[in-house]
Amino acid sequence: MLDDQSRQFFQNWYKSNLGDSLLQLELSEIASELDSAVGYYLVSQSPLRDFSLKSHRVRESILIAPALEFGAPSNTIVARASELPFEADGVDVHVFHHTLDISATPHDDLREAARTLLPSGKLIIVGFNPWGLWGCRRLFSKKVKAPWCGHFIAHQRLEDWLKVAGLTLDSKRFFYYEPPLKSSKWRSRFAWIDRMLKPLKLPFSGVYVMTATKQVRRHIPLKPRWSGARVRVPPLTKPTAKEMKE
Repeated sequence: MLDDQSRQFFQNWYKSNLGDSLLQLELSEIASELDSAVGYYLVSQSPLRDFSLKSHRVRESILIAPALEFGAPSNTIVARASELPFEADGVDVHVFHHTLDISATPHDDLREAARTLLPSGKLIIVGFNPWGLWGCRRLFSKKVKAPWCGHFIAHQRLEDWLKVAGLTLDSKRFFYYEPPLKSSKWRSRFAWIDRMLKPLKLPFSGVYVMTATKQVRRHIPLKPRWSGARVRVPPLTKPTAKEMKE
């Protein structure tokens, strides 16, 4: 379940200059992952009250929230992230937008999302990277404000969780290598870091996006080997002299 206080911290932080610049980049990355997605149901989770994903070809979009908030969109469903009100194998795409970073039970939330996914369904995770300038900044913070109050789950740990949940990692990308400075003027002075490191795809960015697919093992029925029925034939014996006379 999402921490209500951390959720409010993130909603306020995304209104800042730094938060808004990151959000626009995150939405662009998610849109590129959704470009090939088709189906009926797209479920998304985010600390934002109005998290809108528009560039996709999925018919229905559902937003999960831990509580009903003022101004929430009409497609919002109130539910626990670890107890989703969906049947198994019914969701085409599930998006985690930093909800694992502020969840008290991130492993359970991931496993529950995997349960609801269709076979070959897609899971998209956006999270903060602990290895990089953003992770270093978090080490020196009091962890009481967003985004530093988040877990900053390492991508290697998430990969292990995906395997346990029956998901196969498809892609992993790192972006936003610039330092987390509040001033856009100062961030622009460090834009060369992003231009230098992004082509190298080094795992030292501020944020990562991971995409996984639900794999279901197909059980191939084995044909039973029917052995031919053996007919027992009594051995032939020579008739005795007595039987010949009769």
